[in-house]
Formats: sequence, C-alpha cells, structure tokens
Amino acid sequence: MKAIHALSVVFAYLPLCLLLQGCVGGAVLISRTERFRDPVIGEMKDSLFERDTLLDLPQRDPGADMSSITNVVIYTSAWLEQHWGKPLSITHSGAGNLDEIWSYKFDEIWEGIEPFILVPIPIELPVRRETVQFVLKNDRVIGATRIEPYRVGGVAGLIISPERPYFGAFSLTDP
Repeated sequence: MKAIHALSVVFAYLPLCLLLQGCVGGAVLISRTERFRDPVIGEMKDSLFERDTLLDLPQRDPGADMSSITNVVIYTSAWLEQHWGKPLSITHSGAGNLDEIWSYKFDEIWEGIEPFILVPIPIELPVRRETVQFVLKNDRVIGATRIEPYRVGGVAGLIISPERPYFGAFSLTDP
C-alpha cells in the first residue's frame, strides 16, 4: 500500500518538476586562431603545441639552432606529407617567395548565438572551416596556425536529476 502511495506522489509531482527545471542564458559560437612558433606536431589537427610550452623550456631566440636540444623532431615537408597527407593548397610568401604555407581544411565551423530559454535555441551558420596552416622555410616547419571553433557563454537555472536538484550558474565556455 505504501508503495502505491509513493508512486502516486511521484506521478503527481513529476509534471511540476519538468516545468520547473530549465536554464536561462546564452552562448556565442565563434572561431579562434592560435599561432605556434616552432610547433610540436602530432598526428591529428588538435595535437599542435608550442615547443617551449610543451617542454617547459626557457624562452629562446626564434632563430636559435634546435639541434642542440636532444630528441627534437625536425618537421619537414616529407614528414608532413607522410603524416598529414597532401595539403589542400601550398602558397609561397616571404622575401623572394622562399616560405611555403601548407593549408589543411577540416570540418565546418558554425558561428552564431545560442540563447537558452529552458532549452538551447541554436541560431548558427557554417561560415568557415577548421584550418591548420604550416609555415615552412628551407623545407622545415617553423610555425603553424590553427583556426578552430570556440564557445563563450553560460547559463543559470535549475536542473533536477535523480541524485539531487542543482541550482546555479554553469559555464559553457570551451577550455
């Protein structure tokens, strides 16, 4: 008998819980550009790091010879082609057009706004594509640029879950 009473109480309050939970807030979806001097390059578009940051090396002269540091991979055009494939485009720049810029493009980047009024309402358009560009000088990668999607925003509200209700502000900003 108590089980039936408890079940009826749950069903009585269930619509109220569903109506009370929700969020108010918003997010802005944009793209961000990161530049890497003397990058450490992995096998995927998300695995680019600045060598000094990754290895916690002291800041050094950009023209310094990296051969004095042991176990440092020197990334060449052959290495890029073997690990990343053929680029979408190769352009030349710099004094005497000696520098090459290898461009790789990936998924679309959606930009716009996303208001939250109980549920997210995306108002977005695909405006560009994720891009990674490598700058090569004398057949060695000396820099890289990555353009990727980025979300900034937050919401506040009440979320009712089986464990307990949560109330407060929550960040939607990408790391």
